[in-house]
Formats: sequence, structure tokens, C-alpha cells
Amino acid sequence: MKYFGRIVVIFIAIVIIGGWHASYFLIDKNESYRFLITNGFIKYDFIFTPLLLPFFWWLGKKYDEAKFYSEKDTLTEVYNRRFVLEIFPKLLEQADRNKEKLSVFVVDIDNFKKINDTYGHEVGDEVIRGISDSLLKNTRKSDLIARWGGDEFLVIIPHSDEMFPSLLLQHIDKDLKDSSNRLGINISVSIGKSTYPENAIRLDDLIRFADKRMYELKSAKNRW
Repeated sequence: MKYFGRIVVIFIAIVIIGGWHASYFLIDKNESYRFLITNGFIKYDFIFTPLLLPFFWWLGKKYDEAKFYSEKDTLTEVYNRRFVLEIFPKLLEQADRNKEKLSVFVVDIDNFKKINDTYGHEVGDEVIRGISDSLLKNTRKSDLIARWGGDEFLVIIPHSDEMFPSLLLQHIDKDLKDSSNRLGINISVSIGKSTYPENAIRLDDLIRFADKRMYELKSAKNRW
């Protein structure tokens, strides 16, 4: 939840500022049971409220930001390598439980080093953001999009069909056409695929298999 930290700390602030309520069971000197309810409020809460609420909001916001950037890539705001490593075992468990295959796609920007060296890092960053936006646009919410590092992205998809990579490539090419025309450079990607458990069972082996497949296709002048 995007605002989880802020919601929690504001709730805590309301409890602290608003006061407290307590109930007790007591035994008096005649050994009779009595039920006691007490209430209390912070003195001068009209002073503390305008001071504490902004502080608690700021505290919650800092938590939310830290949580967000522990999982997301700062440039593209898709998931990062750390999050993938953390969540992937759970995705495997889910695939096993549902008796489904899990597809791992490696998406690589063609000639990205040349783009960076020729046009500069700002243009390179714009290209990377364009790829991530296109991946998010052309996949489902249940699919996992991550920047694995540099110019390489991962797309992890349960129960994908054989046509998905070529369709994804077509959609990305269409999205990148405008960027290519605007920047005056040719932007394209290549895709490699591996499948769990058919090709491998560990993430690094699945990525290695997809990478190998992608470079074989590149050598054959085929991007998928």
C-alpha cells in the first residue's frame, strides 16, 4: 500500500492525542468484584495537535519512501533486482501450487552502449524509461516487470503462451517508434525466454538460459 506508513502513524497520533480508555476488574476490601472504567486526555492537546500531526505525517512519509525505493528502481520505478530476488521463491511456490509454468523473459536494449556513448546518459535514461513504460503498458498487473541492471529488464509471467514474446516485441516497437523519430535514433529491443521448470529451476539459471537464447537469436539477426 502506497500510504501504509502515513496511515499507521496518523492512527497512532490520533490515539496519543485523543486520549486513552481503560477497563479494570477490582476486588475491594470486602472481596467484592467491581468493574472500573477510566478515561484520560493529554493536557494542552490543543497545543500538541498542530505540532504532532505534521511530524507524524512526515515520519510516515519517510517510511513509505524508504519502503518504495527498497523495492523499486529509482529511474524507472519498476521493481528492482533486490525485490525480484526476494519475491521469486514465492512465485515458484505459487506456480507449483497451481501446477503452472512460469516464464522468464530477458529484454535487452539493442546497441545501448552506442546510444549512451553517442548521445549521452540523459538520452540513455530516456530510452530506458521508454522501455519500462512500454513493458508496463503491454503486460498485465499480475506480471512482474523489473529492471535487472543497466539496459536489461526482466518480465516474469505465469502461464504465458508461445505467442507472447513476439506480440510484446511488436507492441514495444510500436511504442518506441515515436521516441525513435523524436530523438533521431533507432531504438529496438531483443527478447529471450526461459520456462520454469522446463529449462531450469533457479532464477540465475533461468536468466542464463534466456540470455543465451536471446544472443542466439541476435546472431541469427532475429530479435525473437
